[in-house]
Amino acid sequence: MATTDKRILWIDMARGLCMMAILLFHTECYYCGEEIIPYVVFAGNAAIAFFFVSGYLFVRPDAEFSIKRKTRSIITGLVVPYFIFTLVIALPKTFAHDDLSIQDALLNIITGHATWFVPALIVTQLLFMLLMRLCKSRHQWLPVGCALPFVVVALLHHYIDNEVLSSHNLWCWQNAFFMLFFFYMGHAMRQRKEMVNLLRRNDVLVLLAVIVVGMKIMEYQTGICLTVEPIHVTSFTLLLIDGLLVSLLVCAVCLRLPRIAPIEWTGANSLYYYFICGGVPLMVGKALNWCHLPYDNQIWRLILAFIIVYIAATAIVWMLNLIKTRR
Repeated sequence: MATTDKRILWIDMARGLCMMAILLFHTECYYCGEEIIPYVVFAGNAAIAFFFVSGYLFVRPDAEFSIKRKTRSIITGLVVPYFIFTLVIALPKTFAHDDLSIQDALLNIITGHATWFVPALIVTQLLFMLLMRLCKSRHQWLPVGCALPFVVVALLHHYIDNEVLSSHNLWCWQNAFFMLFFFYMGHAMRQRKEMVNLLRRNDVLVLLAVIVVGMKIMEYQTGICLTVEPIHVTSFTLLLIDGLLVSLLVCAVCLRLPRIAPIEWTGANSLYYYFICGGVPLMVGKALNWCHLPYDNQIWRLILAFIIVYIAATAIVWMLNLIKTRR
């Protein structure tokens, strides 16, 4: 696949679609007050697929892996932005949420609960880097090491109440534990070029699509829950299969898509979008309701709200990039 400034275009497309799906989910929650498209259909999969493609990018096959360089990248690319963005939006969040004090907001930031996605991504990458170091001379143990945390979380949630576990989820380590395997699978796909070539085959695309559609219908009709945050999973085995197949389908589709600049740009700036994917839908939802345009079971209003959310979020991200380039 062609690259621009070392970026893999289809990966940016995949990340962009995932981030737009997350924006849509938050728009539903804040504007409509509930999920309109069932969560099990796409919301959790968007997060899982994002971790999958992030794993694909973690190690470049043509470059020597450096723990020091990668640690610096995690700190500057994830940890520092996490604290900057969460501190900046801490005060507005206390005004938007009547039950949130400034002290609670600061405590959430310190404990990695201001947002679950980025802390989980940070912990996932640190864990994966540690496992790569431990398995340096025995590469065959890396998939085992990445699968064990998934099993641990599945067992914990099988034997211990979800509410108890959610109160002991410092820096979203439980989310990171089960996302680690999807992250590894993305990494493994990049190490085996034949996997990407396989996804380019039309018969594979059709097969994946048919299986995923059938699986989603079954999950919806049977009321299966695959919520990734807060973790509420009916079957971790199904979550594993569902997450992998949908991630592969997303990759297969994006490998075929023509270059769509807005989606690609969203993917290239996905971290910025995520930090505002709650605040922007919240404010847009409040504004539309203030303008006497509540959802009121009218799909066109949800579509309008999402378009406004996406344009507003894109404008904010553009301004953030402008500030960054002028520093």
